[in-house]
Amino acid sequence: MITGDIKDTANSIAKQIRIIREDDSNANCLNAGDFEKLSESEQNSILSAAMKNKSGLVFARSEPKHKRFLIKLLSNLV
Repeated sequence: MITGDIKDTANSIAKQIRIIREDDSNANCLNAGDFEKLSESEQNSILSAAMKNKSGLVFARSEPKHKRFLIKLLSNLV
């Protein structure tokens, strides 16, 4: 899930609609701006782990540039 909402709101909604499990910590909810600052290998590791484990992943406080960036990264992994 990619949203402009703050992290707490995004995390709560994702749990309510079962994108992430209720017992998951905030580890599955990342600030998009912080994610963008990670190294490419760290980004790929996070995305690959979420896809491999079929665990949900939420990006909060996303701007349009973050959405394009995330879609491009995900497209390269598939």
